[in-house]
Amino acid sequence: MKLLLATVAACLLAGCGSHMDQSTSPNSGASADGTTASQLALVPYPDDVTPMPGTLELTKVVHVEAADGTETSAPALNRLLKALDITRDSSAHTQIQLYLVDEPALGDEGYRLDIDQQIVLSANTDAGLFYAVQTLSQLLPANVQASYPLPNLSITDSPSYSWRGNMLDVARSFFSVEYLKQHIDRMARFKLNRLHLHLSDDQGWRVEIEGYPKLTEIGGASAVKGGRSGFYTQDDIRELVRYAKARHVTLVPEIDLPGHTQAAIASYNELACDDVTNLAPYSGLEVGFSKLCLTDRETTYTFVKDVLTEIVKLFPSEYIHIGGDEIKDPLYPEFIARATRIVDQLGRTAIAWEEGSVADNDPDVLLQLWNDEYDIQPALDRGHQLILSPCSYAYFDHGNYQGQPNTYDWCRKEGVPLERAYQLKPEDFEQIVGVESAMWSELVHTDAAADNRLWPRVAVTAELGWSRADDRDYQAFLQRLNALRPMLDAMGIEYYREPQLNWD
Repeated sequence: MKLLLATVAACLLAGCGSHMDQSTSPNSGASADGTTASQLALVPYPDDVTPMPGTLELTKVVHVEAADGTETSAPALNRLLKALDITRDSSAHTQIQLYLVDEPALGDEGYRLDIDQQIVLSANTDAGLFYAVQTLSQLLPANVQASYPLPNLSITDSPSYSWRGNMLDVARSFFSVEYLKQHIDRMARFKLNRLHLHLSDDQGWRVEIEGYPKLTEIGGASAVKGGRSGFYTQDDIRELVRYAKARHVTLVPEIDLPGHTQAAIASYNELACDDVTNLAPYSGLEVGFSKLCLTDRETTYTFVKDVLTEIVKLFPSEYIHIGGDEIKDPLYPEFIARATRIVDQLGRTAIAWEEGSVADNDPDVLLQLWNDEYDIQPALDRGHQLILSPCSYAYFDHGNYQGQPNTYDWCRKEGVPLERAYQLKPEDFEQIVGVESAMWSELVHTDAAADNRLWPRVAVTAELGWSRADDRDYQAFLQRLNALRPMLDAMGIEYYREPQLNWD
């Protein structure tokens, strides 16, 4: 391994750029032409890579053949070629071909990428072809060059988990449509496919609900102290859904209920019980003080059903997140059970934070595990599946290093450095659908701060969600990610300059 890393480091120092030759896995030996496994700068790492002798010189003119049914992959390829100033011409010698095939082993998101005399991308679905294009994009340099040498190889790849997500809290501090689009593009480049939007909390309400206009008139005008207010119109949401769908990212909405509801209560005071005197907008950091009036069932459940009905119309996601965290009320289990059934009646499936497991939920309700110490086994015994987001590994509002200013450390006093994030082993957990990192925004008030908290740690989420356990190696990951730094720069990411990557 030391010799392997030395070889990679020498290549990096020599300016090999973002494409490097490689073999079958990060821990495999040399290929036929002498290259080694970890020299291929791909994140997440593919399931199987077979190197071949020689290279393909991709020139500035190519011929693209795309099968019918490539509605997202063909445009993704076109965007990649345009960014590299490569033009299309049917008379060009070099071809890039997108084929739809019928190979059950590839599944719904797997693909094959073959580079020899031509570049051939094949998959069962348009989604698989889209991910093949993302792999090709990482093999290519990030910036325009005179020509583009590519290693001859064959990659066969498919994800370990169907849920590969990231959560953005837009409720405490607002993020614009433009930033969300940028984030979707960045997620897609790393094959992440779920963007969980935390749309409501004590400090703000961020999505237009036509039946309750004051939610955004009042709740949309508030934010955490120092943060940004604002909200998404329903047209904004439709545009974001369309944009994300074209990049195989599903937007998963969360309306946090029945706690974390001060913005809603400030907008509609009748949602609070009669003895509640705090009815104003809130800009503080403390949580756990607000809740809907669970004894006033008619008012509360009418509101919940009306809001979720509009949310379902806006978001085509199979799953709708109802929150359910950090609330103490004797009627809490009843509320969660009724709210998850409302979602079911609307034709979708509910997600709740793991505390919601105390309710009498149907087994198909997903639980999102954030508390490392929570005893989730009883819920597993009832058949529930998990989204894995343990805070000591996956909460990226915590510092990139211990003591980083404007970061939390309540879950882990040392923060969540890159290496710590990579130490999460999803395979050690039962009944999980995938992994999701989270960034809460109480202390994140600018796009640059968000980039700093998210990147490069989100690349870890991508690798944990996609790559096989046997293919994960932290030192190899560092080398591969280091080689992709020009790609992060080209995407305009203001990432944290991680010392272990020599980015400081």
